[in-house]
Amino acid sequence: MRTRNRQSGQTLIVVIFISAIAALLVVASLSWAQSSVFQTAASNRNDIALEAAEAGVQVYISRLVENPQYWLNYVDTAEDPRTDSSTGGTVNPGAAWTPGHTWTYPAKIHTWVTLQNARFGIAKYNLRLFADPNDQNSIFVQSTAEVGSGTPVVRSIVAQVSPESIANYQMISNASIAYGSSATTTGKIYSAQDVVHQGTAVGAIYAEHEVCRNDSSGATCLKSDATDPAFSVGGAFDSTTTPAFSDKFPTPIDFTTFTGAISNIQSAAKATGVYANNASVSAWEIQFLSAGQVRVYPVTNTTDPGVAIGTLGCPTTYTLPSGDAPFYMYFQQPVIVGNGQNLTDACSSTSGVRDSVVNGQVTVATPGNLYIGGNISYASGTQSVLGLIASGNLIISQFAPQTLSWRAATLAQSGQWFTDTSSATHTSMTFTGSIATAQGGYASMFASRTYNYDQILQTLRPPLFPTIENSWSIQYWHEVSPPAT
Repeated sequence: MRTRNRQSGQTLIVVIFISAIAALLVVASLSWAQSSVFQTAASNRNDIALEAAEAGVQVYISRLVENPQYWLNYVDTAEDPRTDSSTGGTVNPGAAWTPGHTWTYPAKIHTWVTLQNARFGIAKYNLRLFADPNDQNSIFVQSTAEVGSGTPVVRSIVAQVSPESIANYQMISNASIAYGSSATTTGKIYSAQDVVHQGTAVGAIYAEHEVCRNDSSGATCLKSDATDPAFSVGGAFDSTTTPAFSDKFPTPIDFTTFTGAISNIQSAAKATGVYANNASVSAWEIQFLSAGQVRVYPVTNTTDPGVAIGTLGCPTTYTLPSGDAPFYMYFQQPVIVGNGQNLTDACSSTSGVRDSVVNGQVTVATPGNLYIGGNISYASGTQSVLGLIASGNLIISQFAPQTLSWRAATLAQSGQWFTDTSSATHTSMTFTGSIATAQGGYASMFASRTYNYDQILQTLRPPLFPTIENSWSIQYWHEVSPPAT
């Protein structure tokens, strides 16, 4: 009996000891579970903050799809107030902005926009925008997100957002395009109708209707000749191919959208560049100088700047900004770039032919016609680019040099790209750049014609040169330290 009692006491001690260990394990498990919940919540807040920052960039891209010049015309509702570097005034979120003016932001974030009520805390984001010094059509979007209250999780990213410029194409036309058997094209070609290409196409060809090897009298269309070596590099895409034109362009290029870009160039020229409007002037002649300047001459006594220049007035010389800063020129009357004639201006201060050497990043625009009268090149060793935009026609004048060489990204927004006469009165033309034209065109004033796509336009576009609608995309993004909150 005594032995049995001693064994019973030992059993009780063992039971108590085991129960204590079990209790400790339960407490430890509960503590671990609670810690795990906290860690999971913290991890989820971090993930949500990053996702919210990315969402902020996507929301802003949707604004750019609706209006490619949105960032130049408005302060977004999620953006911090901008301080105008020119006037010192503050423009609040949701208000209009003056194109061409630069800005700064306050030291601390002022604006938050809520994205969602999440189980791990409210998620909200803030935006700040910065111009790309190397590409006037691209922008850097900094999106900062905050999740939770008390001690929230904050993460910030910077994304480079860029559109596809019309200068990415050797030719864009709302009309049909035809190239002869001796033609070699190196850039992409786009037509809202047909492309007839009898030569060699290195870049891709896109036609809303058909791409063919020959004209309509004996058409051999590419859909049945996919191995054609003339098109083996970039391919051809039309209404019958797979993939089709519609796969590449769900929304065809709309020339009417380019009007907004021209209006923005006008505003920028008034703010920081050259703006000219004189009803007594027939046209304005401009000549770029290799020293980083541009001369502007009023032209009078001419009824057709495509045929001859009448009286060349006294020039005004402007200095282009140094480095990669953009420069804008807008003329209410027609524009002539250079001339191949031996002319003396009204002040006898300049004489001879007026070829242009561009040293800067410049866009010239006019609501009328734009005429090419002289050679155009870029200063050697510089990051120079020239954009020429006419709401009407882009015309190569009869007084251009017999052997013309010129370089630019060009747009005839509602008209044609052509020579003033169709007779072969000149020897040759070498054009390097890009062409966008609403109604097609020709250059038969020259006995021989060479069209080269300017590869620099892939990375360096003329300031505010029009972009293709719905083409904005993120080039890259990386995480950065957020602004103070």
